[in-house]
Amino acid sequence: MFRAIVVPLGVLAIAACTPLTTATRSVSLGQGDVVATTPVGYCVDDVSSQPASDFAVLAPCTSLGADSVAPDVIGVATVQVGPAESGNAAADELALRDFLITDEGVSLLSQAGDASTVEILSSQAFNSQVMVHFTDSSPPPLAGLQNEEWRAFTNVNGRLVTIGVRGLAVAPLGDGPGATLLKLILAGVQAATTDTETSQPEV
Repeated sequence: MFRAIVVPLGVLAIAACTPLTTATRSVSLGQGDVVATTPVGYCVDDVSSQPASDFAVLAPCTSLGADSVAPDVIGVATVQVGPAESGNAAADELALRDFLITDEGVSLLSQAGDASTVEILSSQAFNSQVMVHFTDSSPPPLAGLQNEEWRAFTNVNGRLVTIGVRGLAVAPLGDGPGATLLKLILAGVQAATTDTETSQPEV
């Protein structure tokens, strides 16, 4: 069951050279069931995101050409929303965490689909959420990103939401900032499903 819905994040193509006329702070995914609202200083990359495929890329607004103050934590986040009822996978968070640290689960974390490229650094499960911190020696989803990733899985409106966070290779995130950014993105996704106007987590 887990294998069918827990998949590696796709290849990204950040459009950093395309100036933004407006800063998009939220995106609707999963046929409107899930709305991801960015932390302060982050915007939705409208070019790289694929809402029709329930996939969004979030990056510092300044990197997308918007006139904005840079956030304290610089990274790139992805949000992938699964089909209806897929959130059941996170209902038993301990089972999902245990699956993700098996060879089969680890291979799904790998960008290359190869368990040998991944080293699990830590994992935790609580409140229908699973967070995994790992390194992946296979090429990152976007050139210029570090090989270390923080990934979360949670259930929002019955859909499995997968969030991945990485820093830049030239300015990699450490464990503290990486985990912090992941939690901020996660909080925005959860809060946006109930109040998309006032829920905007701050970095």
